Amino acid sequence: MENMVLLDEAQKEINGKLSEYKGRKVSELKIELGMPSKDNKASFVRLARKMLGLTNNQFTLCDNRVNAVLKTVRLTGMEEPAEAMSFMPVDFNHWSTVNNWQESSLYQYFNERFLVFFIFQQYPSGKRVKDDEITFLDVRIWKMPEYDLNHGLKEVWQRVHSLINENELEIVKCTQKNGVIVNKNNLPKSTFNYLGHLRPGAKNGEDKTMLPTGQSIVKQRFWFNQDYVKEIIGL
Repeated sequence: MENMVLLDEAQKEINGKLSEYKGRKVSELKIELGMPSKDNKASFVRLARKMLGLTNNQFTLCDNRVNAVLKTVRLTGMEEPAEAMSFMPVDFNHWSTVNNWQESSLYQYFNERFLVFFIFQQYPSGKRVKDDEITFLDVRIWKMPEYDLNHGLKEVWQRVHSLINENELEIVKCTQKNGVIVNKNNLPKSTFNYLGHLRPGAKNGEDKTMLPTGQSIVKQRFWFNQDYVKEIIGL
């Protein structure tokens, strides 16, 4: 109940700060806020920060009672999230040594934070347009429900915890049709469950980390599934 009250308060506060920007093109907002017009993915995050007067992605609402994290979502013209959503790098040593789920960094991150989704949308016709022609549609504040914390999210953590501690993590070199050699693994994929998965989040294929098992793997991040992002923002 407390979270629901805070969600409502935080949503009203954020709406008050952003109402003048909703429904306007990115290019128009950049000019108004004195931003460079360079067209790249990171500009959506910088624009969202600028609208709120922030210097980073973490801030507070409701007189410091809400710890918030800014995230951006791009919707296609058909109102589908354009991609999955990345979060923190995976610390495999921590994930494998902590035995209590509620003491894990993954649980604590989503249990203690509200996410503020800035939603940017392509034209409804479905036609692909330049990023500066995309519209800032809306903002949505969200807190992960208890069920998702202790089921979908926990399942991902448990699977990784088990793979490492039972020495069942498989990393296999595979040659693609173009001759490029890649490493495949049995970490949770987007098909593992409805909520999330692990995926590389490294600078390149040589940016690796050593696992407690002695294996080497490209650095990984935790991601929300694309369909889960769609569910969160109410599409």
